[in-house]
Amino acid sequence: MRAHGLFKRWWAPKLESLMGLERNDRSSLYYSLLPAWNGHDGWQVGFALRNTTFPSQRTEWVLAPLYAFGSERLVGGARIEHHFDRIRSRSFQNIHVGLSGRTSGTFHDHDAVAWYEKLSPSVRFDLKRDPLTRPWAHTIGLRGIRIWNASEFTSDDEVVHHYKTSQDYVELQHSMADARKLHPSSITTTLTAAEDWLRGSVEMKQAFAYNTRNKQFRVRAFAGSFLYKGGDFLTNGLDAWGLTWGPEDMLYDHAYFERGATKDFTGRQFNKQQGAFKTPFLQGGSDTWIASVGAELDMPFKLPLAFFATAGWVPITKVDQDGKSTSAAAYIEAGVGLPVIKDVLEIWFPLFVSQRIADEEEYLERSVSDRIRFVIALEKLDPTRLLRNLRP
Repeated sequence: MRAHGLFKRWWAPKLESLMGLERNDRSSLYYSLLPAWNGHDGWQVGFALRNTTFPSQRTEWVLAPLYAFGSERLVGGARIEHHFDRIRSRSFQNIHVGLSGRTSGTFHDHDAVAWYEKLSPSVRFDLKRDPLTRPWAHTIGLRGIRIWNASEFTSDDEVVHHYKTSQDYVELQHSMADARKLHPSSITTTLTAAEDWLRGSVEMKQAFAYNTRNKQFRVRAFAGSFLYKGGDFLTNGLDAWGLTWGPEDMLYDHAYFERGATKDFTGRQFNKQQGAFKTPFLQGGSDTWIASVGAELDMPFKLPLAFFATAGWVPITKVDQDGKSTSAAAYIEAGVGLPVIKDVLEIWFPLFVSQRIADEEEYLERSVSDRIRFVIALEKLDPTRLLRNLRP
């Protein structure tokens, strides 16, 4: 910490547990023990070291290494971000420049292990506005994503084999949001490019609060299309559109108990991306275009009960004696759910599905109970990011 005068004095940062308020005499570093678990790495233990506090800092960083006892690897993540909170600009309210990295397991058994590593630089511009006359907040973001997928297995002759591939993405996104409580709205437009394809999407959300408990009627619409493809097929299945998703996503943005799981409790976790169907089914993928619309209606009492319905469309190709033809296939679902914390902690019970989904369930001998799924958006519970949203 500097003092006035010719000679400057400096005090080492104070190491404190958990969290606290910003100090006037010196900076602080905060640490906490960090236990964790996922289905691939098993139990993990480590620590989180950070400088994030309240009020928020212009430069914030977090380091969270963990040792995984199941996969016997060092996992975890790190992030550093600088915020131009005091910028003087006619165009920008703030500019955020950051770099983040993360690694976690994707498979593990007695003689094989697989994992991913992710590195993502980003810049985000908050456009300047007067909230009294311009309620819509606009943000433009650009980020690069490099994902390494690695695996290691031991053959019968005790030779250890190593494999590693990488994939690069660039994402440009514009989001506009009106956060007024009576009718919050948002529109997000995204362009994503990989080495041999370019795709775009638009997601629109509109909610209407109808009582003092902030119970809402919510509508969401999504449309996406590939604008360019260098080949006839996508080499990575995660690059395709999907009406329904399990515990996985293309850019590894979301945290799951067991990434890629298809059964048991961990296989029921999902996040509402793209088509955002609650019901799991194998159909509904597309390497061209996709469209969906969904609605959720909260019941007007204290219990967080809601009814929902979703409809989605993807192209299908038919081949018969007359040749090949393409048409649109429709999928529908409806049911009830418990949105305890909207988009963060939810449980959904699809009760009705359209014939295409029902036929698939009959073929796979699945029952109505197999449709039950839940949302636990662990990435949205990051306390180091929540602190920045607090206002002194």
